[in-house]
Amino acid sequence: MNQVLFQRQFALSYENLAHIRRVLDDRASALQLSPDLIQSIKLVCSEYCANLLDHQKMPATRCSICYGKFAGQYRLAITDNGSPWPAQTQCLSDAVLPDYPSESGMGLAIIKATFPDFSYQILPDHNKIEFSLPLQSARKHLVIVDDSRSQLAMLTSYLEQNYQLSIFSQADDALKWLQTNHCDLVLTDLWMPNLNGLEFRRQVGHLRHHRLLPFVFLSGDTASDTMSAVTQSGIDDFLAKPINKQHLLQVLDRVLKRHHHLLDAFEDNLLQRLEHTTPQGATGDQTTTSITVGKFNIQLSREPKISGDFFIHQTMADGSEMMILGDLMGHGIAAKANGGTCYGLIQGLLLNPAQTPAQLCERLNLYLYQAQSNSLVCLLVIHLGTENRVTLYNAGMPKPILCDASCHHLNETVGLLGLFDTLQWEACQLTMQPGTSLHGYSDGLLESVLPEQERKKMARMPIDERHHYLWQRNPDSHDDDRTLVSVSYRS
Repeated sequence: MNQVLFQRQFALSYENLAHIRRVLDDRASALQLSPDLIQSIKLVCSEYCANLLDHQKMPATRCSICYGKFAGQYRLAITDNGSPWPAQTQCLSDAVLPDYPSESGMGLAIIKATFPDFSYQILPDHNKIEFSLPLQSARKHLVIVDDSRSQLAMLTSYLEQNYQLSIFSQADDALKWLQTNHCDLVLTDLWMPNLNGLEFRRQVGHLRHHRLLPFVFLSGDTASDTMSAVTQSGIDDFLAKPINKQHLLQVLDRVLKRHHHLLDAFEDNLLQRLEHTTPQGATGDQTTTSITVGKFNIQLSREPKISGDFFIHQTMADGSEMMILGDLMGHGIAAKANGGTCYGLIQGLLLNPAQTPAQLCERLNLYLYQAQSNSLVCLLVIHLGTENRVTLYNAGMPKPILCDASCHHLNETVGLLGLFDTLQWEACQLTMQPGTSLHGYSDGLLESVLPEQERKKMARMPIDERHHYLWQRNPDSHDDDRTLVSVSYRS
């Protein structure tokens, strides 16, 4: 995959499989994975790792789980350090779920039924299986809360064909879930033990990412005092029990559309403000600028004017240079506004020029982890050291391109910052030679690796032409923000 968003190494044992599932579950919200998809990922990882322990001649002691993108499609990869399993591809291809329940022998069939599109590779120092993941559902996600099991069953039957659902019998449990997860609307009973619907809504409103979350109340109590309290609470709608399916669907559709229009109006207002307040370095029309630092020449191209991408150039206390290319994942004005916010945060951390690039990344990672930020921040840190040495720290950005005698993508990468309290760094260290160029970019420019023919073409190009070639290769096919920074070394 060309863009790694999550990557973590685990000790592999039967006892550790539960820990792997918990880690994946805990990171699902930060990665904005739907409940259905994270359940499938946990299932496949658990079953596949169990099969490694059962079938490898020399069982693996470590595995690495990786989630990311290639050509706009999301993928899951599992690597291991055990002996090769050459029959892997055929065994998975032939696996079929039994007609009747079985207690064993179903692992490979479950994997194939869940993610049927896969590839298996035996590499010099590890084995890797990679799965193409299905597109996440475009259906809206509803939270339903009711202390009546029969009511929950009825509402589920009414709504499961049209919406993703998360079901809770207690408001306390729903509140805890909402602290770390997203949904589009809450459908809740009014009178429940421990926490009634009105108080539940009030507490959800204190969650920063759910301040505008629409609520629809259900109740068999239509007394005037109740209706007055509900009206004054400012809810989005109220339905009296018993519930009519068609009426329920109409109300939910109307509330969701109204909420969408409100968000559009908010984003339009925010855009007008950003046009006048976006900080230097986080904006720029479609232009290319060049600067020279010692023997390094740096070219930067970016568009549009207000962008979720940002670029920072800083001279360090020891005289070395650090460049940071960032991308706030997502679309719309909210992502662009968050790009400016993250730019400001990094600038604040850079007030200490004595810190190393690795220390900067560790501080930013810890801040995002402790803040439980729901913004997915991708960063590529390029450190231009003394003479011709360059170090790269890639946290969620597409794999940079290095052109020298050949032209290839650099694989050293980790997942997004803020997912864990500590980083498993895999920095890439280069020694640049005359004629060598390095190209970092956001996924708005390129979502997959360059084909081999194009890489050969770039390797033959004069060093001055490579940046322009990458920037102009598909000039009219970009809907996303895009940025390209190129570093070339001259004798």
